[in-house]
Amino acid sequence: MEIQGKTVIVTGAARDIGRGIAEAFAREGASVVLADLGSVAAERAGPWNYKLATLGDLATAAVDIRERGGTCLALEVDVSDRASCQRLVEGSVEAFGGIDIIVNNAGVIQSGPLVDFAERDWDRILAVNVKGIFLLSQAALPHLKARGGHIINIASVAGKQGYPDMGAYCASKFAAISLTQSMAAELAEFDIRVNAICPGNVDTSMWYDHLSASERLQRRYGTDNVEDTFSAVNRDTIPLGRGQTPEDMAEAALYLTRAENVTGISLVVAGGSIMN
Repeated sequence: MEIQGKTVIVTGAARDIGRGIAEAFAREGASVVLADLGSVAAERAGPWNYKLATLGDLATAAVDIRERGGTCLALEVDVSDRASCQRLVEGSVEAFGGIDIIVNNAGVIQSGPLVDFAERDWDRILAVNVKGIFLLSQAALPHLKARGGHIINIASVAGKQGYPDMGAYCASKFAAISLTQSMAAELAEFDIRVNAICPGNVDTSMWYDHLSASERLQRRYGTDNVEDTFSAVNRDTIPLGRGQTPEDMAEAALYLTRAENVTGISLVVAGGSIMN
């Protein structure tokens, strides 16, 4: 698919992987809708184990894209809410006339032993990481069917392999991969391709503010700060020897969008830590 002139919705776009992907599509000449919680984080999401993106983060991302000559619109969304997803789609179509590409990147993480893992945390992870893909894709489908299009779901290496203390997150990402395959098979007749990207260790808020701060990882690697823990995990688990970046994920998203005969795959971008 030619990217220039297309309209792209990227959820979780205020920072980290989502922002990197949004910036890449804007550089290629797409009109980009940056969607994130914004003020909804405080109003609806409630407290979480790391700081969620704010309205200020969303505004800053949009300003940066415009200052570089890109075309974008910033809209707030709660992907776990049907009405919110519908408003996002309607606002995108009103601004740019249609939708060509959806990047379902919004996601949350919580870790801990299953024996005392909170049901509310389980429900929230599945609601955002899986139900969010379903709700936004469903809302956008009439517009994608009208023009053909592409859906990219951001999964994880945790959707390829289980990890201790990560039951809910792994379950959500395995589900995202299987949902990607089902959507690809179902939507091919409408010239809609559906693929997933499986990031490895990306220097995001999830890693720095939650995973690298975990007692289990710091005890394993003999570290006492998040930077050293993140570096130690990368050295131990990644053959190429470095963590991944939002820019790595953006390159994968651009490739999948242009790859006209690729659908239903889960592209691992993890420096060799997972080889399947």
